[in-house]
Order: sequence, then structure tokens, then C-alpha cells
Amino acid sequence: MNRNATLAGIADELLDYADDDDERLVRGISELAPGVRSELLISDFLNAYQVYIYLFREIPGELIIDRLLLQPASSLEKGTLLEEINLVELIFLVQEEKPIVQVRIEKEILATFKGRDAHRLAIRFAEEFE
Repeated sequence: MNRNATLAGIADELLDYADDDDERLVRGISELAPGVRSELLISDFLNAYQVYIYLFREIPGELIIDRLLLQPASSLEKGTLLEEINLVELIFLVQEEKPIVQVRIEKEILATFKGRDAHRLAIRFAEEFE
């Protein structure tokens, strides 16, 4: 069996186990072997919202949820838009199972925050930006 088929099977089992329960999803992802988990977090088998929930352990606002549900987790390697605040964009990325939020204006990176507080810190930075 090829690697994608194996990952697809793991993702199917994980999503069946979670059954739309965010806490069960986080628990299921946490219990995966590190290498498998790393691959799954940037694959097409999860969406960006599911990865956000796992990495930040919180539920974002409705607009962010709507955006992230439409993006595959694979988009997180290059980054996907979380939200716009005061003319800057907050971009969510994943590197080595770590959440990163960059604050950007177009392609220019103004600040980069890593870890579980990254989104909150990026919001604070963006709100103070003029």
C-alpha cells in the first residue's frame, strides 16, 4: 500500500473516531505516532480548521472557521489567511508540528509568532499596528 493510501486510511479512522467532536479529534491526533502526525497535519486528508483546533486548542471566530474549513491542511505549508486586522493579514502556517502566525502586508512579513499563543500575539501586534 502506498503512503497516501495509508495516510488516507488513518485520516478516515481518525475522523470516524472524532465524529465531529473537536476534543476527540485533538485526542486522536495527539495519539498518532509523531511522523504520521507530522504528515497528516500538512496533508490533503485534514482541513486547516482541524489542524488549527489541534495546534491552538481553541475554537476561532466564525469567519476564521469558515475560511479554514475550505482550505486543505496542505495549504498550511505555504500559509493560509486567518484574518485581516488594520490592513495587515494574519497568515497561519505549520512547520514541524508547530503553529506559526505571520503578520503581513502583501508579501512583506512584519512579524512572526510561533507556538500556542501565536494567533493571540499576532492579533495584539496587528491591533497596535498603524
